[in-house]
Amino acid sequence: MAMPDHGTHQDLNRAGPRSSAAYVGSGLLLGLYAAAGAGWIGYEVDRRGADGGDFVRALYDPLVPFTPWAQTPPDWALLAAALVFGGIAVARRRVARGALMFVAVFLVALALRELVGVAASSTYRELLRRSEYGRLLAGFRALGLVVGVATLVAMARAGRRATAPAAHAPWTPSAPTDAPAPPPPSYGPPHPSYGSYGPYGPPPVPPRPAGARAGLTTAGVCLLLSGAVSVAWLIHRLTRPQVFLVGGSPDAGASGFFRDAVDASYSASVPYAFHTLAFALAPCVVAGLLLAGRPAGRGAGLALASVLLYLDGRTLYSLVSDGHLDQYVETTQGTLAVLSTLCTAALSLVTVPALLSAREP
Repeated sequence: MAMPDHGTHQDLNRAGPRSSAAYVGSGLLLGLYAAAGAGWIGYEVDRRGADGGDFVRALYDPLVPFTPWAQTPPDWALLAAALVFGGIAVARRRVARGALMFVAVFLVALALRELVGVAASSTYRELLRRSEYGRLLAGFRALGLVVGVATLVAMARAGRRATAPAAHAPWTPSAPTDAPAPPPPSYGPPHPSYGSYGPYGPPPVPPRPAGARAGLTTAGVCLLLSGAVSVAWLIHRLTRPQVFLVGGSPDAGASGFFRDAVDASYSASVPYAFHTLAFALAPCVVAGLLLAGRPAGRGAGLALASVLLYLDGRTLYSLVSDGHLDQYVETTQGTLAVLSTLCTAALSLVTVPALLSAREP
């Protein structure tokens, strides 16, 4: 007797047919944003009288005198993540979902920061209106808001319909009937008590590998430790007598730092305070997603760990390249700063392969 065909086994690493359009569309949208960001970087390089070589050196060396406004080094890393994971999303890989949502949250937050600045200061609003730079900046943030919101909505919907229920939930028989189930018939339709799968039961569900959960847990713990180190340094910085802000006064204090993080008009629209706060809290949030086994945690963790690894590597290069590393380790605070950067870079190096080897939750 021929066995019934329950369909081919679903690839859990690839988006299903119903969510493919959301993955492809979101990947193309973030690719569009990355292209606009690349154009914005070229515009800033040209306005400052620099050249491509200056920007390339600034990518890995913080000591290069190249200070952009709208596109800071963390933004460069986010643009690269948008481009890479946007391409992965076009290939319909499910790991891209969390990464795209991670980048989209940053785009929406940066746009909202700009909106707060426009609403809070008439001077800043007039500055944006009168200058070509300000109008381009407003348009760029508006594009980020549209792309971010569209990506979050599309990926949230794709997460609810990406996988068939049989791939994640154990089979439960249909409600029993009054009559006991007869033996499997040799012809005719099956008895209603067998449910929708017929007398042969549901299709087999492949077991989850034992190492899948371990990889997510390892990455979650690493990001949690990295976030704890960043939060500790942030608290230390905010409790100092002077809190330095890029483009602002050195005595702004903790209140000035937090206002600058959410209000683009407070200092010079440079989102350094925003990124400092965001990349201190983001590891703790993503670690919670990984430890809870949330499907979006794997992609978000990969994107975050890659960005953090780039930023730490850039910092370490500056410590070594200027030839004054021995001066940093002469004091306790300097030694702790160097060791903390090495520690967080090592944690990111562990996080990335742990998540690459893990299976989709």
